[in-house]
Amino acid sequence: MKGIEILRAYQEEIIEAIPSTIIIFDVGLKILYANRNYYLKSGKKEREVVGERLERVFSSMLIEKTRIDEKIRRVFDTGSPFSGDQLRYPGGLFFFYKLHPLKEVDLSTRRVMLLMEDITELTRLEEEVRDSYGKLENAYAELKEEDEVKSDFISTASHELRTPLTVINTYLEMFEDGMLGDLSDKQYEKLAVMRSQTDHMIRLVGDMLDTLRLDSRKFKIQKYPIKLEVIAKTAVDEVSKLADIKEHTISLLINGNLHQIEGDAQRIKQVFNNLLTNAVKYTPNKGRIKVNVKEEKKHLVVSISDTGIGIPEKEHGKIFQKFYTVGGNSPMRESDRMGLGLTITKGIVEAHGGRIWVESDGEGKGSIFYFTLPVYD
Repeated sequence: MKGIEILRAYQEEIIEAIPSTIIIFDVGLKILYANRNYYLKSGKKEREVVGERLERVFSSMLIEKTRIDEKIRRVFDTGSPFSGDQLRYPGGLFFFYKLHPLKEVDLSTRRVMLLMEDITELTRLEEEVRDSYGKLENAYAELKEEDEVKSDFISTASHELRTPLTVINTYLEMFEDGMLGDLSDKQYEKLAVMRSQTDHMIRLVGDMLDTLRLDSRKFKIQKYPIKLEVIAKTAVDEVSKLADIKEHTISLLINGNLHQIEGDAQRIKQVFNNLLTNAVKYTPNKGRIKVNVKEEKKHLVVSISDTGIGIPEKEHGKIFQKFYTVGGNSPMRESDRMGLGLTITKGIVEAHGGRIWVESDGEGKGSIFYFTLPVYD
């Protein structure tokens, strides 16, 4: 018997130490027991609670609002627990409560336990989160509206620029072809500068439009079976002229017979051109640029390596972001293309179901850009 008494005392101590509120009622809704936490929360004395009916301890407003008396009687009648509800206590306190039947040996319910958890702080935090979420939604809506206005402006401006630039470019071609009269060597020299700057402006307009299409998910590609090695060779041949100016050695290695891919040849060539142009641009004179194309696990893998200035590891994931610069002086800053080339390159690769990434051991140690494209079955 002594052991049972010790165990019972131990159990009572555990119940008293529980940070939740526990109240036990009899069939007449008289309070038989309330634990220590209830008295701490309510400020009441045990003599004011134990032996008193529910309506003498709980406020009439709280009972009327929650109908807790009816719920307790229902638990007595059905023998089934009440899964829970929230109640607001006087003074701005919030509790979540449950009702559990305490059954006898014959499975009859003669007592019901009310278990209450103080959720005041949690409720306050939820309200703050809801309030913050509402503010974020409003801010997002405003930013989205501003972004749409900006995008509309850029789109309109780009399209408006394209027409006069095309006209200017056409007349420059006519001058170069001698269709508008003979030109002196000095005039040809100035004409070449004008042509270069016009081509630069046309590329900028194209980049801005491509970026807008990517942002609005209107970037479309025409897919059909193509040989990647043919595109790679054409791109390398074109960039070789630029590489020769800096005395670079540029090579292309095709590993075995490759499957075709399904994609847009013009866009894929744009990927090669962007990556190769960057490799030439950011590699000091007499550098080496290697292009490797191979097939792995139903994907063609292209790597373009250089002996250039390299990229810090912390920047590897950022260089594909729009307009990204490191402290305003990124080694991959595309000053003549607004920093959009790699963003567009990534968009094209991903539109073909591939992925792109960069590896570099750091500044001054060169870079390797990789991209993959699924093969066409």
